[in-house]
Amino acid sequence: MIILRQVLISIAAAFLIWRIGVIGTSSHYTQSIIAGERDAVDKALTWDKRQPEALYRKALALRNDDPVTAATLLAQANAHHMADARPFFATVEAALTQGNQARADALVEMALRLRPADPHIRQQAGEYWLLRNDVKQAILHWSFALEAYRPTSSKLFPRLFKLAENPHTRPAYTVLATSPPSWWDSFFSEVAKRATQIETVQQLYSLRRKSRQAPITMSEWKSYVARLMKEGLIAQAYMVWVNGLTRDQRKRLGLLYDGSFEFEPGNWGSDWHIHTPRDVLIDRVYIYGSDGRKSLHLRFDHDRGHFSGSLYQKLFLDPGDTYRLRGRVHTDSLDTQGGLKWVIRYLLPQPEDLGESERFLGANEWRDFRFEFQVPEACTLQEIHLVSAGRHRITGDAWFDRMAIHKRPTPLKAQPAKAKGGN
Repeated sequence: MIILRQVLISIAAAFLIWRIGVIGTSSHYTQSIIAGERDAVDKALTWDKRQPEALYRKALALRNDDPVTAATLLAQANAHHMADARPFFATVEAALTQGNQARADALVEMALRLRPADPHIRQQAGEYWLLRNDVKQAILHWSFALEAYRPTSSKLFPRLFKLAENPHTRPAYTVLATSPPSWWDSFFSEVAKRATQIETVQQLYSLRRKSRQAPITMSEWKSYVARLMKEGLIAQAYMVWVNGLTRDQRKRLGLLYDGSFEFEPGNWGSDWHIHTPRDVLIDRVYIYGSDGRKSLHLRFDHDRGHFSGSLYQKLFLDPGDTYRLRGRVHTDSLDTQGGLKWVIRYLLPQPEDLGESERFLGANEWRDFRFEFQVPEACTLQEIHLVSAGRHRITGDAWFDRMAIHKRPTPLKAQPAKAKGGN
């Protein structure tokens, strides 16, 4: 009895050692398969006929020439390694080739149940449903993939972009409009910049506006307004920008928005745009003599370049009319040969100056300034910006407040004098 037990133990140990060797050798060939060695598949199956990776690769090689054997091998790969969803999608192709859509759908669902958070599986599921002409399902699965692993955007954004550009598939984006995913703002920004037709951007924006759960974000507003401006749709861009303002901000609306600089510049739409260059401080501060809580303040520290393009606002004035800009200015040791000045220019159809203020320099208490200008008939977009006259070194401080633009009344045309005498 003892001898029999020792013999059985020896047989079991020998089998265990053999099995370990088989698995080890098979695993070695599996790594060779992944590395791309062509003959490693058959070698791995020679050592272990149940090796899932080898079964899967063998099935892929046979799926065109011998689909029946390929399907059998894929089924075996599934059975021996259920956590690997790739064989499911390979089997899906075979099912579709045979016209068995119900089986293909079921296989995709099985793969998703196995690894629902796998971005690669979600990408494949999206490809499958796009092949089945279910664009909404494709977009949803790609959205899951992007949520799980953002770098997939390099591959999926072009696919999503193509669907957005197509008028037939664009309505499918309603599936995301109610509650947009975290990647949506970045995607919409790309669409707003690169879409070949403005209708693509307009319709996606319109879909988003219908959502009551997730209002339009500031990023979407900015991207949309920028594209409208680029298209020359000035009136529409202005109205969209206005709709993005708060109730208090709308109180500062006028031909010049927030000329008293009470709100932080938004740097978009028809708000003030401020881009602070080197050696110049631009901020909003309270100073004695200002009308409100804030005034615009500029401090120059030996700026040697031409100050231009750092402070401006887009204007939407009626062509053919005359306007007056007024404001208040205070300077302190503003040392510059040319001085600072406000300039009104029109941008469309081509840039040209319409008028400019006096030059500000030296040291002066708060005082008023004003100038008039006329907008040509063809001018559809204007801009006010602060510039330095010439390319001279600037030091010192300047403050501006209570700036506004008003339309001047149209002068009455003189009536022709009636002729005296006659019947």
